Amino acid sequence: MNNKQLFLLGITAILLASPAMAQTQQTSSRATVNLDTVLLNTDPVPVQSGEDAQITFKVVHRGSVEAQDVQVTVQDSFPFELEPDEQRTYDLGTVTPGEEYYITTNVLVADNAPDGESNLQAEIQTQSDVSITRNVPVNVQSSDVDLSLANLQTSPATLMPDTEDNQMTVELVNQGEKTAENVVLNLDFPDVFEERSSFSSRQSLGNLPAGETKSATFNFDISENATSGEIEVPGAVSYSTGDDAGTIEKEVSFSTYLEGKPQYEVVSMSSDLTVAGSGTITAEIENTGSVESSSTRIRLLDNSDLPFSFDSSSEYIGTLEPGQTGTAVFQVDAESGATAKDYLLDFELRGTHGTEVFVEDTTLQVDVSASSSSSSGIPLQYAGLGVLIVLGGAAFLFRERLGL
Repeated sequence: MNNKQLFLLGITAILLASPAMAQTQQTSSRATVNLDTVLLNTDPVPVQSGEDAQITFKVVHRGSVEAQDVQVTVQDSFPFELEPDEQRTYDLGTVTPGEEYYITTNVLVADNAPDGESNLQAEIQTQSDVSITRNVPVNVQSSDVDLSLANLQTSPATLMPDTEDNQMTVELVNQGEKTAENVVLNLDFPDVFEERSSFSSRQSLGNLPAGETKSATFNFDISENATSGEIEVPGAVSYSTGDDAGTIEKEVSFSTYLEGKPQYEVVSMSSDLTVAGSGTITAEIENTGSVESSSTRIRLLDNSDLPFSFDSSSEYIGTLEPGQTGTAVFQVDAESGATAKDYLLDFELRGTHGTEVFVEDTTLQVDVSASSSSSSGIPLQYAGLGVLIVLGGAAFLFRERLGL
């Protein structure tokens, strides 16, 4: 075979192979697997160096054929390190074109993470043992601002249930190297911390330069239903740094202690008072607080406008444990000018716990009944005079009959 024949044979082979090669290339371009990652959001925004962060991204199939046995592994990659108990590998199974899967992971951002974008890496594997690593770009802010709470103080020093005009002051310290701008401290007080006219759980502190401290003061009442013990107060501080990162929010919290105290309630009251008579007022008192009350006493407050006098206006009850009751009995004289009706009497309840004295006031209704001797409507002195007149008349008639 000469050179000319060989040349013609080669050209023929190329022409015959070209349609098959073109068809193979066209089929290959259509049948693709293309798994990509897209960042959805972070918490906080941006994430902070040296802090925990939550990152959510999606895996999306941009190809044209199914991807089978898809497995995604989130990797430790500076400056991100997955938290110890965090899930690392996600089995997605078969992923069809256009299908999306959402993955949320919690990471610790390194202390020396630089400002700007850093990549969280996700390795994607398929049935064909093809592996590719995708980058999820995450915006990181270096901790040039480091805000923390310090030096909690309360007034009074001991917080107790059923008290008013309490005050809490907490300091916010910037231990970073950059000014925190537009700082706002927002605390989530428990429901037992009741609102006053001056109460606000949100304090705007303005700008806080590096190394400086500002105080935030909160005023509140404490409900009588508050229980003693440690109370956790969560909150958040928000600020900006003047960069394009926007507003940054950081969770904060502190705890304070609510001291128990004795509290008093008159659970029953009875009386047998009558007009112009002597009787008793009986009161049963319960310690509704969380600690014992020593030297417990109840005093009936004198009121010159009321028609009563007492042998003793104060009655001693003694020690009352929480939930325990005691009884006090007052000996009372109702004056003759008293009216049969209900009267409102003021009482003072007093006790001690340790070195502190606790006092509560209450007003109770006491019934005064009409006396049996006055029920006819004739005063006693006139009734006695009438008896003398009747006896005198009988004696006169008797003498007339005898002719004396």
